[in-house]
Amino acid sequence: MSTAHAFTRTDATVALTLGGESCSFGALRDEVEAHKRRLGALPPGIAILRAHRSREFIASFLALYEEGVPQAVFAPEWTVAELEVRRRGLGCCFELDEALSVTWRSESEAPRHHPDTALVLFTSGSTGAPRAVQLSRRNIEANVAAVRASLDFDSAPAQTLVLPLSYSFGLLGQLLPALAAGLPTALLGNLVELKALLDEGQLVGMLSGVPSHHETLLRLLGDGPPRTQGVTHVVSAGAALSLSLRQRLLRAFPSSRVYTNYGQTELSPRVLCLRSDHPAFLSNATGFPVGNLAVKLTAEGELCVRGDQLMLGYLGAPEATREKVEDGWLRTGDLAELRPDGLVTLLGRNDDLLKVGGERLSPFEIEAALRELPGVEDAAVWGREDPLYGTMLTAFLQLRPGAPCPPRRELRQALRDRLSTHKVPTDFYRVEQLPRTANGKLQRARLGEALLPELRIG
Repeated sequence: MSTAHAFTRTDATVALTLGGESCSFGALRDEVEAHKRRLGALPPGIAILRAHRSREFIASFLALYEEGVPQAVFAPEWTVAELEVRRRGLGCCFELDEALSVTWRSESEAPRHHPDTALVLFTSGSTGAPRAVQLSRRNIEANVAAVRASLDFDSAPAQTLVLPLSYSFGLLGQLLPALAAGLPTALLGNLVELKALLDEGQLVGMLSGVPSHHETLLRLLGDGPPRTQGVTHVVSAGAALSLSLRQRLLRAFPSSRVYTNYGQTELSPRVLCLRSDHPAFLSNATGFPVGNLAVKLTAEGELCVRGDQLMLGYLGAPEATREKVEDGWLRTGDLAELRPDGLVTLLGRNDDLLKVGGERLSPFEIEAALRELPGVEDAAVWGREDPLYGTMLTAFLQLRPGAPCPPRRELRQALRDRLSTHKVPTDFYRVEQLPRTANGKLQRARLGEALLPELRIG
């Protein structure tokens, strides 16, 4: 997997289908080579690409990757404020459009990224500032090989992908393994399109999503006889797959093997995988390490991981890297049980990070935006579990004395100017005082005590 053309074949087999139009592996290779020729002389630093669901983005990504140009993938929906924070995190950087023309460049001209950096993806840290995870080509291709093996990728006839390409699960966990395996991939915009394919009996091969995607899809399918005979693989990652949802997926996809997975962006990202033909699948077990990853537990029960998929470090944050990685072992922040045969069962987080739609979010970033709202003196965010939507964000507002309480609609609208949509809380409650310890530390576990109807902001 170390050749220049690691991720594409060159024949007439369909590689990508978007918007009803197909592109062969040979045509994709031609587009990648044409993009390489357009690169020319680039400024110093890291190239930024917006991860649109398009052939142009995929060809641009592969061209930069194969030419050894370090790149950062940005989500198209990030707000201006979110973009600025991440640009500052990169330091010396420049942005490219889908024609690979430079549209913006930073004032800094002194690169500070690791010399082996191939890709930078952002993940939230416990301080609230997004961290720039530096991944090498070795990291990425080790992950691709591990995913191909653990998900039996090469046995699937095709895959259908609804995950965003700015997300490590979608880009590194599904798209690149498919390109490496020569697997046709249909990229869809939403689950409604996915259900339409099921209704028409046209969904074939592998489909993937976070648990809330699967929950929504099962509800869309209803209680009728399964129309899923062509589906061979159902992949879940991004959050814990409950025992109930495992059972329902097996009933809805009787011809499929179901896979539950766990990962972190810092590990490129896949760490654990468990197949439905394993006896432990119908339990709360999470999975076995993939590839050459090794796992161990600290004395406190925290899961630690090492191997070829371990990141190069956080860009511009050596202290944070040292806190996360010690002697080659990455501290995941997750508490776990480890069986003698290597099976890992996750028990929960040892910090305050929340998982919404499979993405780790820091409550501190959201709370900072809440405190900027007029009349808000203090604020806290809590994750409430919902079977359909997964983790629902709930905000608790401590208002200044005499300050009016805006309606929920206005609060959400004001936050959309500061945060991406998935970071905007669904519910809001007004509290007289947030629960804090004597030294001022928020007691987040006690926030649920304020979920009273009379405190809810309508």
